Amino acid sequence: MERMFKKIVSLSLLLSISAAFADITQKVTPKFTIRSQGTNAARRAMGSVGHVNLYDMEKWYGTLSITPEYTRAFNRDDIAKCLFGDALCDKKTLRIQGSRVENRDTNALLADYFYLPTDFNSEVTFKPLIQNFLVDFNFFMGFDEWVQGLYMFAQFPITWTKWDLNCCECVNATGTLSHVEGYFSPAAIDRSLLLDDFTSYAAGNAPAALSQTVSSTQFTITFNGLNCAKICCGSSDTKTTVSEFRFALGYNFLLDEDYHLGLNFQVVAPTGNEVKPDFLFTPQNGNDNHWEVGGGLNASFLLWRSEDEEKHFGFYFDANLTHMFKNSQCRCFDLCGKPLSRYMLAEKMQPFADVALAQQIESDEATPKDATYQFNNEYAPVANITTLNVDVSIGINADIVAMFNYTSNDWSWDIGYNFWGRSCEKIRLDCECSQFEENTWALKGDAHVFGFETNSDAAFPLSATMSEATIDAGKNFGTSGVAAGSSAEATGKANPGVDNAIIARSKDGEENLDINPNNSTQIRSSFPAVLIQQSDINFARTKGISHKVFSHLSYNWFDNEDWIPYIGIGFEAEFASDSGSCDDDCTSCDPCCNTACDTSCDTSCDTGCDTKCNDTKTHGDCIKCGLDQWGILVKGGVSF
Repeated sequence: MERMFKKIVSLSLLLSISAAFADITQKVTPKFTIRSQGTNAARRAMGSVGHVNLYDMEKWYGTLSITPEYTRAFNRDDIAKCLFGDALCDKKTLRIQGSRVENRDTNALLADYFYLPTDFNSEVTFKPLIQNFLVDFNFFMGFDEWVQGLYMFAQFPITWTKWDLNCCECVNATGTLSHVEGYFSPAAIDRSLLLDDFTSYAAGNAPAALSQTVSSTQFTITFNGLNCAKICCGSSDTKTTVSEFRFALGYNFLLDEDYHLGLNFQVVAPTGNEVKPDFLFTPQNGNDNHWEVGGGLNASFLLWRSEDEEKHFGFYFDANLTHMFKNSQCRCFDLCGKPLSRYMLAEKMQPFADVALAQQIESDEATPKDATYQFNNEYAPVANITTLNVDVSIGINADIVAMFNYTSNDWSWDIGYNFWGRSCEKIRLDCECSQFEENTWALKGDAHVFGFETNSDAAFPLSATMSEATIDAGKNFGTSGVAAGSSAEATGKANPGVDNAIIARSKDGEENLDINPNNSTQIRSSFPAVLIQQSDINFARTKGISHKVFSHLSYNWFDNEDWIPYIGIGFEAEFASDSGSCDDDCTSCDPCCNTACDTSCDTSCDTGCDTKCNDTKTHGDCIKCGLDQWGILVKGGVSF
């Protein structure tokens, strides 16, 4: 009873380890990172009883096993939830709606950002799937001829992995409205020049550069396509490689017929692929290219043995802790407090210019003020400007197994639990390779960026910025949208929601600027403009926790003296611990639930943030996402 009580306490401590990986996190990750296909101590432990860590061996001995396994994700909506957060309806649908869609879903993404008409309306569904097929090679060697209890093992899986977002867009309304003058360009943009749907934008497409002449002044407007975190519906991607190579050298300092206790030193070489940020859902094969160094503790205790010694029941424990060293990666990020803002549209700004500059004036001042910045005729997704080179390291990667085994003659049955946890990444901006271009870009939101003189019809680029815009909507037309031609639309065209709004005037003229050449409604601009700074970037990091149960049944030819073949079949089911969502209690999906969420950068509870550049420290959210998956395997080998 005393021994059993100690085992219960040990298991309780094992389960409590997960608390060390907990913190408050945001729910949208710009990079979905999984447990390496090679980090699987459970697969190594299955079928190993009677073949490793043997007692009273006075010579070399060893075992070689080959394990084919197929794994497949389930609870696929949780993957989509990690990628898109509370913008999803029922954890799988994004709504894309323009600012002129009346009574629009308040959680819908603003179609205006995606070079689409303002009356565009569609739904994009996601059912992400990750599949793996691997062949794991594991070799164990005991050096008892030299030193009793000395051993090594090497493990490397050759893995094929396939990642597919399984997304599909259903367009409810393609939209017929042109972009009115001043919204994107000085003249109107016909519907035929815009993109067809959201998936076209998400795949990296953009309208062609547009040249317009207004009142003898020529403007060339450039529209840049998405360069990072692209979404390609209708296609999948695969990678095949050795996921990682793990080597361990260990010593069992307690070794008896009924128990053992040992330690080992481990090194993991990153043989997997480099995950690039070009696409949102890119296959990760391996441990994301980190070298790992650490150690392991392994133990066993025989709880019962039959009198004829043909049957026995025991407990087996294997804990592996490694540090994942720094490697250089390219990642794209959201802005702080703005989930999915990498898909928003940024406008390029330039310093004060002598030509076509819109000036600002307060209603009670006689002398106009010069704007410090003005629109520079170029648009780009925020992802294009927040794609940076960073150095990433991870403090602890834990892979812990607790297993019971029952052996009866040549049959052996394992049942166990596996905890995996990876602490939050530390990210440091690589200043030698990557510099953020400050004071160059601003959020456009739903602002009009040109104003017009009524008498001359001349167009002037404004300094209108909208730092409070979100992926859902700007501040002029609101999350609920307005009807085309309505008084609410006319009010919104005057830019009441831009940063630091005051009335705009032309540089050399005496009259205020209007919302279009044929309207006397005055337009507002920003004084001062609010530009995107490096401190606005959410250098979001990832972490992971999962709990696995597994079972394995094998047959061993123990009667053979020199060569002992064995073969078995196993099953495992892994359950990831995700961050959850602030709207988990919502049951309505039409419209999407709009529970108020705290989406601000987490700086109060996370003192371990380590994003630095030139001694400047910034914070990023730590996002806990994982993969629920099941696997079936066949393990065969031979001991000698």
